[in-house]
This record gives sequence, structure tokens and C-alpha cells, in this order.
Amino acid sequence: MSWTQVFARAYLCGSGMDPEELKLKAARECRGAVVQTAAQDAATNELFVEMLAAQTLQAQTTGSLLARNPEMDFLLRLAGTAQISKAIGEKGSAVGKPFLLVVASRRRLKELSGLTGLELPRRGLSKSELLRVERAALLSAERA
Repeated sequence: MSWTQVFARAYLCGSGMDPEELKLKAARECRGAVVQTAAQDAATNELFVEMLAAQTLQAQTTGSLLARNPEMDFLLRLAGTAQISKAIGEKGSAVGKPFLLVVASRRRLKELSGLTGLELPRRGLSKSELLRVERAALLSAERA
């Protein structure tokens, strides 16, 4: 299995922003990218987000997504569960609350207009983030 390069951006958006509206805007600006929103506390490190996005994009390539679409696959991996309702309940975004906007692609991403300065910091993975990446990968193995 060959891995392709993945690019991901994660933005911490305020409670005054609309998750669905920003998803649509990001999808227009970054055609073909996976775009998903999540609860503010779902991630604090852009590299962690990129690792999960790489799993999702690889699963899309091999036809082994955890859900019907890559956006839901990503949210499942972020939540560490194969249950859609649990993923949405625990890590889904909600109107009126701060949230993350994640954009991932195999192509280099441009900066989204109006979101400059809202990027999650990028650093090495912590032990707990490494464990979450492993758990997300195991979700695919459990389905096989």
C-alpha cells in the first residue's frame, strides 16, 4: 500500500461563526478537499489532525472508509469510535459554540479567506495524541 502526501489545516472558530456556513465556504475555496467541523476540544494540534486526515484519505483511496463519506470517516476517527451517533454527540460541532474547521487534501491547501490567525498550532504529537492516532487506525482493522 502506498501512502500519498496529505495536507491539512485546522482552524479554531469562535461561537459567533456558523459551522455549516464555514464548511460550505471552505468546500468552495478548496474544491475536492475533505471539509469537516468538530467540537472545539476535539484537537489542539494541527499535526494530529493531519495524521487522522491521512488515514481518512488513504481509506478513501482503498475503498475502506468507516462511513459512506470521508467527512464522516474523519469525524469517527477523531472521536475514536465506529458509531456515528456517538461521534456526532461527543465530537460534533454545534451552532453557538466554538468549533474546529478542518480541511484536508492530497493537494497543497491555500489559506482560507477570513480565517488568518485562527490556525491550530502545529507541534510534535503527544503520547495521548499518538494513542488516539493508533486507536483511529485500529477502527479500520476492526472493520476488516
